[in-house]
Amino acid sequence: MKNVGVDVAAAIPLLLLLWSCTSGTQQTMKNYYRALDNTDPKKAALLEGRSAAEAKAIDRFYSFYEVFSEDTVRREVRELYATDAYFRDGYKEVEGIDNIEPYFVATTKAIHECTFHIQDWSSHEGNYYFRWIMKLRLKRDKDDLIEQVGMSHVRFNPEGKIIFHQDYWDTSVVFERVPVMGYVIRWVKERF
Repeated sequence: MKNVGVDVAAAIPLLLLLWSCTSGTQQTMKNYYRALDNTDPKKAALLEGRSAAEAKAIDRFYSFYEVFSEDTVRREVRELYATDAYFRDGYKEVEGIDNIEPYFVATTKAIHECTFHIQDWSSHEGNYYFRWIMKLRLKRDKDDLIEQVGMSHVRFNPEGKIIFHQDYWDTSVVFERVPVMGYVIRWVKERF
């Protein structure tokens, strides 16, 4: 019975963390569904497939994410994302280029090096799916390479700029490197 008490006590910080991370989930999901609806290929004008504009948009995506750095963000983000773009990853949801750019720049502040190796892409009725492997080194631990598989769901406007972008990847691999939080996350993963 003593072990159960220790396990419950150790789980309390994780439960508090999860609660704080998910407290805005309902609103985030409403925003996500709204962004999907606003960029629905049946309702909105999107990039024409199999066109020179499509090839250029895909090349810009590859180029931007090849080396994700503050310099790249400041130089290219407004060429890749539309003014009213929606972006969501495992950490944050932002709308509009004036919010996306500072979020990306802030993200680069903790990064020593980050590259995305896009393995391939696919499209279906205005939806683009990019499968990638991220290689990440954080400034606080430059010798520890983090590799993570992920996917981006993207929609482009007729000018070839991103108007919708949802990333899917296991963000816990970064949280695991945070001293106290990392211990709790690893502890929970071991028990599942």
